[in-house]
Amino acid sequence: MAQTNYEWQQLALTKTPLAAQIAEQCDLPPLLAQLLVHRGCTSLAEAQQFLKPQLQMIKEPTALHDMAPAVDRLMQAIEAGELITVYGDYDADGITSTALMVETLETVGANVNYYVPDRFKDGYGPNQAAYQRLIEAGTQLILTVDNGVSGQEAIAYANSQGVDVVITDHHSLPAELPEAVAIVHPQYPGDEYPGGDLSGVGVAFKVAWALLEEFPTELLDLVAIGEIADVVSVAGENRALIALGLQQLRLGARIGLHELLALTNADEAYLTDQEVGFQLAPRLNALGRLQDANQGVELLTTLDEDRAKQLAQVVDDCNQKRQALVQEVTAAALALAQSPAQKDQPVLLLVGHGWHQGVLGIVASHVLQATGKPTIIASVNEGETVAKASGRSRAGFNLFDALDAHRDLLVAFGGHPLACGLSFEVVQTDALQAVLQAAATAQQFDGQTKPTLTLAGELTAQELTVDFYRQLQRLAPFGPENEQPVFLVRPQQIGAVQTMGKQQQHLKFTLPTPAGEVAVVAFNHADWAPALQAAMPELAVKLDLNRWRGQTSLQLLLEDQRTTGPVVEDARVSRLIAPMFAETAVYVTFNQQLRENLTGNAAGQVVSAHQAQTMDLTDQTVVIVDCPPDLATVTAIIQNAKTAAKLRWLCYSREPLHQAGMPNRQQFVALYQTIRQQAVNLNQMGSQLANYLRVNNEQLIFMIHVFLELRFVTIKGGVLAPVDEITRADLTQTMSYRQRAARLEVEQVLLTSSTAQLQHWVQQALAN
Repeated sequence: MAQTNYEWQQLALTKTPLAAQIAEQCDLPPLLAQLLVHRGCTSLAEAQQFLKPQLQMIKEPTALHDMAPAVDRLMQAIEAGELITVYGDYDADGITSTALMVETLETVGANVNYYVPDRFKDGYGPNQAAYQRLIEAGTQLILTVDNGVSGQEAIAYANSQGVDVVITDHHSLPAELPEAVAIVHPQYPGDEYPGGDLSGVGVAFKVAWALLEEFPTELLDLVAIGEIADVVSVAGENRALIALGLQQLRLGARIGLHELLALTNADEAYLTDQEVGFQLAPRLNALGRLQDANQGVELLTTLDEDRAKQLAQVVDDCNQKRQALVQEVTAAALALAQSPAQKDQPVLLLVGHGWHQGVLGIVASHVLQATGKPTIIASVNEGETVAKASGRSRAGFNLFDALDAHRDLLVAFGGHPLACGLSFEVVQTDALQAVLQAAATAQQFDGQTKPTLTLAGELTAQELTVDFYRQLQRLAPFGPENEQPVFLVRPQQIGAVQTMGKQQQHLKFTLPTPAGEVAVVAFNHADWAPALQAAMPELAVKLDLNRWRGQTSLQLLLEDQRTTGPVVEDARVSRLIAPMFAETAVYVTFNQQLRENLTGNAAGQVVSAHQAQTMDLTDQTVVIVDCPPDLATVTAIIQNAKTAAKLRWLCYSREPLHQAGMPNRQQFVALYQTIRQQAVNLNQMGSQLANYLRVNNEQLIFMIHVFLELRFVTIKGGVLAPVDEITRADLTQTMSYRQRAARLEVEQVLLTSSTAQLQHWVQQALAN
C-alpha cells in the first residue's frame, strides 16, 4: 500500500432539519449546508450572515487596548508637525501594514515617512542602530506596525532620546513589555480583544479607522492581503475584513497591485483568497527575503503607472529567484532531516552553512510538510558565529512556548505558536535541540505521527463541476477556523500521469466526468507518479478554477493520495530468465510444463490458476508468469488478490498470436472452396496452400482444425478432403475458434497494451 502524507479523517456530517433548511433557503448543495452546520451555524440567520459577511461584523477600534492614548499621541504629533516614522516589517503583513498607515497619516495631513528594516542588517522588529539613524535624521515619533512588543532595548533607547514610540502589534507577548506610550495589541494581558486574531495589518487598520473617524473601505484591500498572508483566523470579524477586502481588490484601484497581478495567473476581477495567498503574498514576501521590502510599500502606494510597472517586474523577478533558492535549500535540508542524527528527533533543528537566510521560513514549511515534524531551519554564513533561523510547526506542538522560556540560549526571538523567527550562537545548537526534545515530551507530541487531513465529504464524478466550485466559494474566504474543504474522490479510472514544471517537480493527470475531463494537479509531488500509475488511488483534493485563454474549467489540487489495492507492476517480458524468480513471491503459471520447470527453481510458491483463485494472497507479491488462456481465469485471480501487496505481470507467451491475428471470413471461404475443387495433400502442398490463402502455416492449421470440428473436411494419409454432405454451422462457435479468440483478447489486454492500459484494466478488475 502506498504511504500517505496524512492520517485521513472523515467528518461526520449529518442530514439535519437545519441543514436541509439552509440548503433550501440559501440555494446551497446539501453537502455544503451540512458543512456550515458542522462549522457552527446554529440558525438560518447565522448561515445567511456567514455566506454574506457585512460591515456590522467588524468591531469598533476602541475595543483594542491603548487605542485612545495611541490616537491622542498621533494627533498631537500631527498637529505639531512632528516627523512620524512608520516602522514596519519585511513580510507581506508588515509591508501592507506600513503602506496602510502611511496612506492614513498622509490623508490626515501628517508629516510622515516610513522605514522597513532590512532582514539581514536589522533583523526583525525594533533595532537600536536603526532607531538611532532615524532619530538622528529627525524622527520625533516612531509608530511600529506588525512589530514592537519584543523591542525593549531599542524602545528604551528611543525614550532616552526623548522620542516616543507607539506600538501596534499582534505577535506573542514576552514576559517583559517595552515602555511605550501605547501598546495597541489584541492579546494585551487583562484587556484582551474579544475574538481578535488580528494580524499586524488588522491592528493597523483599527488605528487608521480611529484616526480617520470613519470606516476606511478603500484600505480593506491591504487588510485582505496582510491577513491572508499571515494566516490568521478567518472567523468572526476577520471573515468580514477579508471578504470585503477581496471585493476591494477586485476593483483594481491600486495601480501597483493591478500591475503585479498582471504578471500572475490570477484573474483580478475574480480574485480569491487562495490566489492572494499563493500569488500576491509570496511575491511581496520575496522582496523582504532577497531585496529591499521598502519597494513593496512603494508598489502599494504609488500613483505613477510607469513606476508601478517597474516595481511589479522587480517584485516578480525577485519571486522567481526566491523559488529557485527555496528548491535548492529544501533539497539540502531534506537530506539533512533524513540523517541518523535527525531522523528520530520529534522536532527538527537543521543548521546549514551558507543557506540563503531569506528563504528559511519557506524551507521550514516544506520540510514540515514532507516529514510531518515541526522544523527550525537555521543558517550561518562563513566567518560568523550566529545562525539565523525560522521555524514552522503544526497542531500539537507550540513552538513559541517551547523556546520562550529559553531566551538565554537565543540572541533574538519572536513569533507565534506555529511560526517563529530566531537567531542563536551556533555553539548552542545541541542545547537548543535538547530544549526542543524536552518540549516535545512535555507537550506530549510524537514526531512520528502524521498530521491529520480532514475530509469534508465525498464527491462523485457528477459533482465535479464549475457550478459546484462556485457554490463552494460562497463559503470563502478560507483559512484557520474555516479551512478550505478537502474532498474525497474515488476515481474509476485516471488519465496518463505526466510530470510538469521547470524541474519536472509537479504532476498532472485527468479524471473522466459526465461533463468532460477534469485536470488534477499535484504540486511538488512528482514522487507520487509511481503510486498513481501502479494502483487505483483514492484522492484527497481541493477544488480550484483554471482560467486559460478565456476558457474556465474546474481543476483539482491533489493534497494526498492513497491506494486501495495492490500495486500493479508492468514487468512484461519476451523470455524468462532465472533472476526473474529470485524474489519470494507467489508465481502463478497456466502452462503445466512451465509450472513443473519452475517448481524448485523459484523463491516462494509456484501455483496453478486454480490455486491462485482460492489461496490467501494477503500482503503477497503475486507474479503472473505466463499468459492465461482467457481473461475470466486471470480476473478470478485478480479478485482473490485484492489484499495482495503487488501484482507483477511477466505475461510470457512462447508463441504469441497477435501478429498473425484471426483469419477473416474470406480466407475461410477461400480455403473451403479450394478443398471443394480438389483434395489437398498437406505434406506436399501445405505451404503452397498457405501462400495462396495469404496465411501462415499456424493459421492454416487453425483453420483446418475449425473445419474438422465442424465436420466440413476429413484428413486421411495427410490428404485434406471435403465431406459430401455438411450441416450449416457458425464457425465462430467452435471450440477452436473460441479458444483462439480468447487468446487474442488476452494478448490485446495483457501483451500489446500500454502500461497505463494494463494498469487500468487490472484496476477495473479489482474494483468489480
